[in-house]
Amino acid sequence: EDYEKWLAIQNGNPEDFIDIDYEVQEGEVYLLAAIIQCEAESEPYIGKIAVGNVIFNRIRSSHFPNTITGVVYQPGQFSPVASGRLAYRLEAGVNEECTRAAYEVLSGKHVIDALFFRTNRGTIDGTIIGTHVFY
Repeated sequence: EDYEKWLAIQNGNPEDFIDIDYEVQEGEVYLLAAIIQCEAESEPYIGKIAVGNVIFNRIRSSHFPNTITGVVYQPGQFSPVASGRLAYRLEAGVNEECTRAAYEVLSGKHVIDALFFRTNRGTIDGTIIGTHVFY
């Protein structure tokens, strides 16, 4: 489903990410760190940054909500939200490495322009980082 959306975005008028001066709301660094841990805990550090970049790239896109909270909780986008893993992680706490990655992303660390990622099964062209393909 997200691959089809990506294709539609790519095949329409190419979209430039808008430059924004994002003001982080209370709890959003922790939320970003938690979703990074849910999605990329066993990935290399650059993979954690890339997951955070996908979320921030979506904020900068007109096709997605314009807040971390809106992007993370957009229906059907992140499986840890639907499965309850994110809620558990928020309650149980987030590790230091994922917290550091969240702060780095919000400070401007950028490694990828992708809007989507998933486990790499060799079926989608994109940038492979760890076990994920970013596209």
